[in-house]
Amino acid sequence: MIIQFLDGTTKEIQDYNLKRLFHRIPSLELNHMTESVEGRGNLVVGTQYQQRVITVTFLYIVRDICDYDLLRDELNGLFARDETFYIIFKREHWKRYKVRLAKQLSINPNRRMESFDVEFRMDDLFAESFGTSLDLQNHGEWDADIWGFGSGIDYDTPYNYTFNTNSFVIKNIGNHKIDPRQSTLEITLKGNFGSFVQIKNNTTGDVYRFNNALSSTDTLKLSGIRTLKNSLSAFKHTNHKLITLAPGDNSITVEGGTVNSVVFDFRYLYK
Repeated sequence: MIIQFLDGTTKEIQDYNLKRLFHRIPSLELNHMTESVEGRGNLVVGTQYQQRVITVTFLYIVRDICDYDLLRDELNGLFARDETFYIIFKREHWKRYKVRLAKQLSINPNRRMESFDVEFRMDDLFAESFGTSLDLQNHGEWDADIWGFGSGIDYDTPYNYTFNTNSFVIKNIGNHKIDPRQSTLEITLKGNFGSFVQIKNNTTGDVYRFNNALSSTDTLKLSGIRTLKNSLSAFKHTNHKLITLAPGDNSITVEGGTVNSVVFDFRYLYK
């Protein structure tokens, strides 16, 4: 198991005399909101995902009780952090979980070895791919250091996320939608547009509109919920809508002018 911090640095748990015995990742728990309708009983009017907690069972190995004391302090420093961090399980090294410690560590002292559980609260409800869409495009169909079996890649299919046409298909190989309000999605567009730019996901029905001109020297960037023109905020010139990506193929069209280049950069999400 690997710990990855927000600055990109990583720690191997084996460097702390730890061995991961096993881990448990619960399935998504659904909370259905209902309303009572006469003659039809309780109807579901909405569904929310509940929080998920990953439990990892570790075995620590020490030489004596003093060594245990030192290890206990090191583990407090490793896991008890104000900021979130990622955990990566090596058998599924192509995805990572953004977490924080769920509750205080409880490690029984022993002069040789002892197992103990650590609970990690998932800050995001879904695992995300270690690599991005541009990593998949730039490294080809298969890169063993980034991707693995189960990541959703069709090894006979080329993956492109950079286009110079007004119509194209974006492949979301994850099994959950990409919503820029909740996850990483960056769209960078260059082209010639006389008075507006409209991006439509024909698969989801999402329509984003930028009500301003764009010349060949301009760059329009949709970064999360922000709209930037040449690195300056331009959200007020939009229709205040966003583009989301459904799992699978997303048919995209760009209207209002001619696309010189458009790039979709995001991480895939897994339930």
